[in-house]
Amino acid sequence: IMPSLVGSEMCIRDRFKPVDLTIGSPWKVMLFFAVPILLSTLLNNAFSLINALVLKSTVGGDSVTAINSTGNISSILFNFAYGCTSGFAVLASNKFGQKDNEGLKKVFYSSLYICLVLAILIMTIGLILYPKLLEILNVNEIYREKAGNYFQIILISFIFMLLNNNLGNILRAIGNSIAPLVISLICTLINIAFAYLFTGAIKLDTRGVAIATLLANFINFSLTAIYIYKKYPEFHLTKEGAKFDKNMTSNLLKLGIPLGFQWSILFIGSFVQSRQVNLFGDGLATKAVTCYSPFEGYITIPLSVMSSALLSFVGQNYGAGYFDRIKKGIKECILIDIIFYIFILLITIPLIKYVPYIFLPATDLEGQAGELIKFYSNTYLYIVTPSLILQGLLQLSRSSLQGIKKPMIPFLSGVGELVARILVCLFIPSLINPSNPFSNESYVGICFSTPSAWLVSVLIMGLSSIYIIFIKGLENSNHISLKNSNQ
Repeated sequence: IMPSLVGSEMCIRDRFKPVDLTIGSPWKVMLFFAVPILLSTLLNNAFSLINALVLKSTVGGDSVTAINSTGNISSILFNFAYGCTSGFAVLASNKFGQKDNEGLKKVFYSSLYICLVLAILIMTIGLILYPKLLEILNVNEIYREKAGNYFQIILISFIFMLLNNNLGNILRAIGNSIAPLVISLICTLINIAFAYLFTGAIKLDTRGVAIATLLANFINFSLTAIYIYKKYPEFHLTKEGAKFDKNMTSNLLKLGIPLGFQWSILFIGSFVQSRQVNLFGDGLATKAVTCYSPFEGYITIPLSVMSSALLSFVGQNYGAGYFDRIKKGIKECILIDIIFYIFILLITIPLIKYVPYIFLPATDLEGQAGELIKFYSNTYLYIVTPSLILQGLLQLSRSSLQGIKKPMIPFLSGVGELVARILVCLFIPSLINPSNPFSNESYVGICFSTPSAWLVSVLIMGLSSIYIIFIKGLENSNHISLKNSNQ
């Protein structure tokens, strides 16, 4: 019995060891690496879904709409910082591929310092500006107080959200996608318990789910920090290692800031889109967003997860100088995305008409008002879902360019995407129905702003990726090492 127990224990420990993405069949190692990221992403996204479902059962549909109305404000404020940490992870994966432990340690501490500064800055800006942003977004008056109560606490918790995001990205950059999954599972269960406690028993309404999220994120950060301290001695704090490194900080910012601006620009476009959508149906379209927005987020997870896996894969192999392997991995990842896209269509299309019933009480979906909510939700999803392959391709192109340290192209792509989304939102509805730009047929035009933005982004980043990686060739770039990559 003892040998089998020891063997099982060793097998479990092996699952937590970093995965070296520079060896093995590219599609197999990426898919294996992506599975824990998939589950972890589902759990992370479950925070907002849990908040909505708990409020739906304990308070009502208005509270669900209130917290979801803050989503685009969160995106504008938070995604600059999240984009920066994505850039930091690229440098971490490069250092891991180069087997440069000292450089990896500098990335670790320098990125933490930058995250602390960013979190405090964004939290302060958000607390000052969020009432005005709710007004600009055309959030209905009946939702604003509850939305503000929720968002103030979320802003305070942002420091833990950003540190969690950075630590998780670094773990994945060095090939460990299991630990973030396990910790996310624990914290999701904690979030559920706290959300029911604070909204059901204590009746804090939207404040309750925000406090639950704050506590869950604090616990997540604490568990991740303890895990890294125990499992990675090379990250232990030393006087020399913790010193401010000007060169490393500069390198991190050169990669992180363009990606941060790109993420922010993308969500400025979403902000404009939501602002226009909120003008339809006297607030009923706002409730439709409550339904289709989280659903869209969930069905796109398989595609975004493969882009995350590709980012670590390209980063490690670029650091190691395995350029042919990068090309092979990108081709195989595109094929996997196409297979996922087909499954998403087959599963999602029949479910679209039931989506409003998942997120709103049945009473909200009765009568003429309910029919309008269903129309707004279903129309958007029927238009966007077949276009998801565009999102998958643009995410793979972005990861490929990030992994080879070309952050400016994704930034320019983000500008193109922003312009396309805004132009469609502001002008197409009026062209469809000049006499009533807020009619049902005009709403159809707004829904096309999302696939239009994706198409522009694919053209910019996709063509750039093909030229830089496959035509010009990475071996012709100014890189520190070049190795045979027939692995």
